Amino acid sequence: MNNIIETSALATQVYRVLRGEIISGVFAPGEKLDINKLAEKFGVSRSPVKEAINQLVHESLIEILPRKGTYITQLRYKDCMEALDARFMVETWAARMIISHVSDEQMDTWKQLLIEMDSLLEIQPFPFETYTKLDMKFHQLLVQWASNQKVQDIYNSINPQVSLARVVYSTLFENSLKRHKDHHHMYEALKNRDLSALINALQQHNDSLKEDTTLHWNEQLHGPIDEQI
Repeated sequence: MNNIIETSALATQVYRVLRGEIISGVFAPGEKLDINKLAEKFGVSRSPVKEAINQLVHESLIEILPRKGTYITQLRYKDCMEALDARFMVETWAARMIISHVSDEQMDTWKQLLIEMDSLLEIQPFPFETYTKLDMKFHQLLVQWASNQKVQDIYNSINPQVSLARVVYSTLFENSLKRHKDHHHMYEALKNRDLSALINALQQHNDSLKEDTTLHWNEQLHGPIDEQI
């Protein structure tokens, strides 16, 4: 029993680190993974690495191809578009749920995140990974405040795909700067309890992400969009 618990605890640690590395771009989409090398890297046996990989397969961050191996998920244009639309759907639902009862303390939390992101935009070279973590937290809080665990689980299952796509096509400082203005618009709308303005800001943010995905897809990935659908 102790060995099972120990292996499970190690798998959780490997999962968290490996997931973070995938989302932050340490591994590129389509890159093949070597379980033995990963086990050596993390200083563990193959078992916890395999367990961690299975969790990441469930999140669609890793794919196992029969007779070929284990790979970081290769992004598809359609998948990115659908993930962004699904995220937008959940966020607009959350906006409607919390608009009338968001607390001053929650607004202060959002404001502090904005201040931290503002400061990162002043740093060169731009700390994209740190900014992205705060960006994700900013969006996650909107859904978290709706206090529906089932919806939050759905949202959390969508975000890895969005994050993986962002690593590939949105690392440019100019893109982050452009969309950061949307965060300020979201904050002001929620602070003023203006549901229409909040949804408009979320729509603008989503449209901008989709526009950048379409614009940079051919340049940074592998072939025309039509072939990725």
